Amino acid sequence: MGTMSLEQLADEDLVKQCQAASGAEHKKLADELFSRYYEKVGRWCFRFTGERESAADLAQDVFVKAYRHLGTFAGASKFSTWLYVIVRNECFNRSSSNAAKMNAEGGEEMLATIPDVGTPSPYDAAATASSNVQLRALLQDTLDETERRVFTLHYGEDVPLDSLTSLLGLTNASGAKAYIVSAKRKLAKAVQRMKVKGVQL
Repeated sequence: MGTMSLEQLADEDLVKQCQAASGAEHKKLADELFSRYYEKVGRWCFRFTGERESAADLAQDVFVKAYRHLGTFAGASKFSTWLYVIVRNECFNRSSSNAAKMNAEGGEEMLATIPDVGTPSPYDAAATASSNVQLRALLQDTLDETERRVFTLHYGEDVPLDSLTSLLGLTNASGAKAYIVSAKRKLAKAVQRMKVKGVQL
């Protein structure tokens, strides 16, 4: 491991070491890796379930699946993106037996609008100035489905645009970037209209 401590290693480097290790060392490395995401995954799951106990159960399922499939991580995307996909799939699997609740609470859209704590971004600024309900309403009323998903995943979850292009199966020439440009333009106009009307977010 050289002179770098585990805490100093990037997620992707830690995954490589974990994949090459076995036994107690493998568990130690995996624990360090996943400990970095306990709070984030917990927030994702709580936003989806709305209940702490259910969120805890869901988060546990996510980490169990991530641990079992850690060997399949090939580094084609950030580790956080890979883990997010597992969270999303587990949430959708959990909801498949309760479609009515999924539709009533926004399901996929709700998961896509989970805020993250990170560097300032247009999404973070909007979330700070508005309640989550108001923000979702603004995005719902202003953007089409693909624009909304790309915008919230990129700015709310820090998912790279190239990863989003692949993740969402976008086949247009500019991929996710085109949807970001379109979403920003529409939101700027919507916010301007609201200011003219005296509406505050």
